[in-house]
Amino acid sequence: MKKLCVLALGLLALPAFADNERGFYLGAGVASIDDTQDGVDNVSQIRAVEFFGGYKYNAALGVELRLGNGQTTGTSNRYFDAQGQLQTGTIERDIGSYQSIYYKPELVNDEAKLYALLGYTHVNSSGRILDATGKLVSSSDGSESGYSYGIGVGFVINEHFNVNLEYKNICEEISGKPNLASLNIDYRF
Repeated sequence: MKKLCVLALGLLALPAFADNERGFYLGAGVASIDDTQDGVDNVSQIRAVEFFGGYKYNAALGVELRLGNGQTTGTSNRYFDAQGQLQTGTIERDIGSYQSIYYKPELVNDEAKLYALLGYTHVNSSGRILDATGKLVSSSDGSESGYSYGIGVGFVINEHFNVNLEYKNICEEISGKPNLASLNIDYRF
């Protein structure tokens, strides 16, 4: 009976031994947004900042919330119009803000972690088209929501800090499917 109790207590404690990366964490980072919505790489100059927080129960079960805000405007001097004709003029795009919730499974060891981001994102954006003389042709403001996914690798600095590199699709519903490459740091409590 004693052996059975010790075995049962050992099995209950096993998740605590298997993952020392559980708990709450907070982080911040910078991102570069790449989008070829009009067939021209016209928003690769957009930069954003992100703030996030999450909770890891174990390597397979974690949730994360992210808030991002665009910091610069992406511009291009060429774009394709609605008929598919290449036009000269200026097209400008802004990512105003975005909010995401992710399921975040991880593979962790003492030096690094590999993780996936699977979730849902809401994005606010705006755009303007100016003709060759600088006259406003059209403008639009909009918001979209949809599935978001990505992959990342994190490097352990010490028991609390990680530096992460990520590549993710910000929102599947936006035509051109803008992608973010980001660098962030997180603190695990």
